[in-house]
Amino acid sequence: MAAVVVTGGIGTALSAKTNKITDKAMMLRGERFPRIIFHLVIMYLCKAGLENASKCVQQFITMLPNLISEEDQCKNSLHFIIWSLLRVRSHYGELDDGARFHVISHLILETVIYGKSMLATSILGKDDSAEANSNKESGFILNLVQKDRVLAAASDEVKYMKDAKADRLRQLQDLNSKLDERLIEDIEQLQSLEDDIQFAKTAAISGDDNRKAAFKLAFDEDQQIVADKWIHIFRALSDERGPWSASPFPNNLVTYWKHDKTEDKWRRRMKLKRNYKFDERICQPLSTKSTNENTAPSVDPFVSAKIPEKMKRFLLKGVRGITGDVGSESCEDNNDTSEPSQNKPSENQVSSDAANSADSSDYPTSSVQNRKEQSSTGGDNDYAEVNRLHYMRLTFWRIYCCILRPLVFLSNSQVLSSVHCVLVTPKRKLAGQFTITRNALHFSFEFLVEGTGGSSVFNKFQDNKESDAKSELGSVEKLKGNSDVGRGNEAGSGDALMKSQSSKIKHHRRWKITRIRAVYWTRYLLQYTATEIFFDDANAPIFLNFSSQNDAKNVGSLLVSLRNDALFPKGSTKDKNSVISFVDRKVALEMAESARESWRKREISNFEYLMILNTLSGRSYNDLTQYPIFPWILADYSSEKLDFNKSSTFRDLSKPVGALDAKRFKVFEDRYLNFCDPDIPSFYYGSHYSSMGIVLYYLLRLEPFTALHRNLQGGKFDHADRLFQSIESTYRNCLSNTSDVKELTPEFFYMPEFLENLNSYHFGVKQDGEPLGHVGLPPWAKGSPEEFIHINREALESEYVSSNLHHWIDLIFGYKQRGKPAVEAANIFYYLTYEGAVDLENMDDMLQKSAIEDQIANFGQTPIQIFRKKHPRRGPPIPIAHPLYFAPQSITVTSVVPSAISSSSSVLFIGLLDSNIVLMGEELILSVKLWLTTQLQSGGNFTFSGSLEPFFGIGSDVISPRKVATSLAENVEFGRQCLAAVQIHGDNYLILCGNWENSFQIISLSDGRIVQSIRQHKDVVSCVAVSSDGSVIATGSYDTTIMIWHAFRGRSNDKRSKNASNDLSTKDHVIIENPSHILCGHDDIITCLFVSKELDIVISGSKDGTCIFHTLREGTYVRSIRHPSGAGLSKLVASQHGRIVFYSDSDLSLHMYSINGKHIASSESNGRLNCMELSCCGEFMVCAGDHGQIVLRSMDSLGVVWRYDGSGKTITSLAVTPEECFLAGTKDGSLIVFSIENPLLRKGGIQRNKVKSSVG
Repeated sequence: MAAVVVTGGIGTALSAKTNKITDKAMMLRGERFPRIIFHLVIMYLCKAGLENASKCVQQFITMLPNLISEEDQCKNSLHFIIWSLLRVRSHYGELDDGARFHVISHLILETVIYGKSMLATSILGKDDSAEANSNKESGFILNLVQKDRVLAAASDEVKYMKDAKADRLRQLQDLNSKLDERLIEDIEQLQSLEDDIQFAKTAAISGDDNRKAAFKLAFDEDQQIVADKWIHIFRALSDERGPWSASPFPNNLVTYWKHDKTEDKWRRRMKLKRNYKFDERICQPLSTKSTNENTAPSVDPFVSAKIPEKMKRFLLKGVRGITGDVGSESCEDNNDTSEPSQNKPSENQVSSDAANSADSSDYPTSSVQNRKEQSSTGGDNDYAEVNRLHYMRLTFWRIYCCILRPLVFLSNSQVLSSVHCVLVTPKRKLAGQFTITRNALHFSFEFLVEGTGGSSVFNKFQDNKESDAKSELGSVEKLKGNSDVGRGNEAGSGDALMKSQSSKIKHHRRWKITRIRAVYWTRYLLQYTATEIFFDDANAPIFLNFSSQNDAKNVGSLLVSLRNDALFPKGSTKDKNSVISFVDRKVALEMAESARESWRKREISNFEYLMILNTLSGRSYNDLTQYPIFPWILADYSSEKLDFNKSSTFRDLSKPVGALDAKRFKVFEDRYLNFCDPDIPSFYYGSHYSSMGIVLYYLLRLEPFTALHRNLQGGKFDHADRLFQSIESTYRNCLSNTSDVKELTPEFFYMPEFLENLNSYHFGVKQDGEPLGHVGLPPWAKGSPEEFIHINREALESEYVSSNLHHWIDLIFGYKQRGKPAVEAANIFYYLTYEGAVDLENMDDMLQKSAIEDQIANFGQTPIQIFRKKHPRRGPPIPIAHPLYFAPQSITVTSVVPSAISSSSSVLFIGLLDSNIVLMGEELILSVKLWLTTQLQSGGNFTFSGSLEPFFGIGSDVISPRKVATSLAENVEFGRQCLAAVQIHGDNYLILCGNWENSFQIISLSDGRIVQSIRQHKDVVSCVAVSSDGSVIATGSYDTTIMIWHAFRGRSNDKRSKNASNDLSTKDHVIIENPSHILCGHDDIITCLFVSKELDIVISGSKDGTCIFHTLREGTYVRSIRHPSGAGLSKLVASQHGRIVFYSDSDLSLHMYSINGKHIASSESNGRLNCMELSCCGEFMVCAGDHGQIVLRSMDSLGVVWRYDGSGKTITSLAVTPEECFLAGTKDGSLIVFSIENPLLRKGGIQRNKVKSSVG
């Protein structure tokens, strides 16, 4: 009804005209409708104007038929209506001068008329005469109304009103409830809108902050790279071979060294590198140091060299402009610490700005002087304008280098994953962000980790983030490295020390995805939360610890996937040997099984196998708490000479160190049997065979282990009597001391330098008054660390060890490591050294967790168990596969090929590529022949009988002899040093230098054509060398420089044209035509070269008798050595074991040095040598010359192993095949084959060329 009234008004509601709205209202209201109409009428009669009241009456009268019915309830209502109208007339009838009385009376009358049938009972008993006067009218009508019906209707109305009121209250409550719900919805919508706005705002701010932080990181990294280049340039200019050196080589300067992390394929770290930050105070006695505590540490000895002051200021300004401060790498000039501030900078200022730019070397700064000269006639104003424009251009260039270029880098480097981690290194643990893009890995340092670097360190990342958010300045300082310390660390001097250390740390590290060689999932603190990544470009492996196992596995899997996709894009052919897998535990076990079979078949050495097992069991050079483990091999450290045929010479490999001495073992056994603790299982040994303390004990004399040892001892060395002083005393202590059961480290088998006090540290004085210096060696080492390492390695590879090494493997990596077999073998250690002894991942007590992590980190960790079953014994030796080692006398001349190239051309070069023999004669005549062999069968003793005797011979021509279309320079000494055979992308090539046009050429060995000619040297290219994998080429020149070249990793887009055989432009380039490094330092012609990618080294010899070592990857200078008599170097060879031999035609002498520059041996050559080659194993050198003999020498001592007759011919070239055969080229053009003599030849069973007998 309310809707009707609102939409149609009262008139519409009360009118007789029906409509859809009215009908709907009636239907909804039902019996309430009459009451509502009646209440409206009463209201109009009482309150409305006379006109409206009259209209209301008329409309109400029309509705009376619809309102009055015969129902009993309606009768009561009728009586009540009439009574109510009478009451209204009596109260309001006098209004409007009595007019309202008549209106109401009319309504009463009409109501009575319409309801007369229901009022009939009352009317029948009354007189309805027309003569009744008006005074009697009211009483008459009132008599028609029955009191009981009025009361009933009134009662009903009261009830209705109460119900209506209650209903209205309920409706009001419902309405209030709906209003409340709507209010809540509105509030929630408003809150949601505010949240959305806040989220969008936060996201925008966060995105902007992330971009800002990413830009700052990229900018900081760019600055760091440029600063490193400045420092590299500075050192190159000022070192002992530099043009500004104050002490040119040779000199008496003291050089300090530290361990180089470069690893070879057997994971040996043999090299030392210069320590530019050495602290000379630790070389002084304590009494001296106490008086010089304020003395600054020693810096780079070449920084303070007397170089030209102008250039010195230029370089140092460049470094300071990039790094923002002066560290130990540079020297500040107090006379030039500030620059004058002027609106128009002077020419010197522009030059200074150029030096401080991010990459000013790319900008043509010389244009300032040129423009000055051009505008000199135009007056000072013209020059000032030119200078201003140039300064603007320079400023824009700096903006590009410092801002735009990092942004371009960011836009091109989509981040695929970014996670917090700890970079674990031997020297320190660095917490930061590890970011993976499609092309590179990036680690950004945030703070230095104290302690073990366990799970608690990851809580500091959030603390640092919240702390950084409070201060923009703090964030900037953190990015600059001035506050890279964890904010949760203790305040005071510890914080100051951490900040000081953090400022010296390299903040950005980057590695290429394509250089990844292997990715291992491994442990840290006995938890599988770490990943170790290995590279193939002389980069040391990196060890990353993550907050969870999932992070470690996800990162490892992603890296492997990206690496494989980068090297083998979709659609390309994948090399199965080059595709790698993520080495999880399953893959590691499979690799261990494969390595075990290779070892059992003697395809790999004992050392190689132990290094493989160490790697697969989680042992790492990066983590001193789980350093690689090697066994004590020898038990005799007192004899003058060792006899490897006696078992007493060797340690019992079937027992752990703790059980080697029966008397001491009784103490361990009693402890195990009588130990009773409800929480700790019984154990034999409370200490471990490998721990961080043991590693620092052994490697005390090598940095960075020296510094780590001093940090462990509170900043000083331990007492001299407790330091590593001799091999014999250490071994005795391992047999007698109940707290000492340590094994060895890998360095005992390849690195003699760790036994020497090369840096002259002052370790103190022992109780007997003797100062501690070098490690005392056994008598059989003859006082030589090199001899000790050689004999120890020889013992490791001996037959006794090969036959018993599987027992030690069972103890350390195998089934005797745990369980009942370990108990039976007395191989039980303290329970916290074993994986799974405690559940650290689910431990809630952080204090207890931290304490357990400290114990695990400091007291040793048992390697991951690799083998669950008994390890098989190694197979018998195969002398026939290594005749140089087992029976060098068995090699003899087996065939001679006369006129291999031509009868008048001596053979100057013999190269081996797969089954091809590459020959080059002195008249540039090239020939390629087949190398024929029979497969060697493994197993069995050395024999010359049977149906599978080895056969070696020269086959047919692949390329018939032909002259190479080039010309040599005049007076060039063309020989072996000018030629190198290389295989690139499966194709064979010959590199030839010595050309008159100062180039070197690449010749295809499939057709003999020149496919590429490179001319970058300023004079004749005098020598060439190639790395073992063929990816790196080094060339030396008469211009005294060495250039490093890289082979293309992929083909160019140009296709070969069959019809353009002579058009070099249509050929694919084999070598990138821009050198990666130009190495300087020599003062004379480069005569010989060696390059090794694995050892990260380039060794060059020159005519003035000097030999210089550079790093291959960075091109930095390492050291120089000189021929003892100053004679010019003619030939040079270097083995994979770090031994270098050079020869001089001037004095016919051979000299051997270690890769770290130490002289080892010298020998006379007994004649002019034309060729020197190494065996594939690197343990023997084969040389020959005018005397007509081939001499086999040991690469340990240069001692002659055997001599072979060369049929009286002058030998001009040599090659050693993988089967350890010799191919000798002679002056008369013959090719002689030296191999194992085959008895069948005597029977005439095999047709061969002319055979000559050998002479021992």
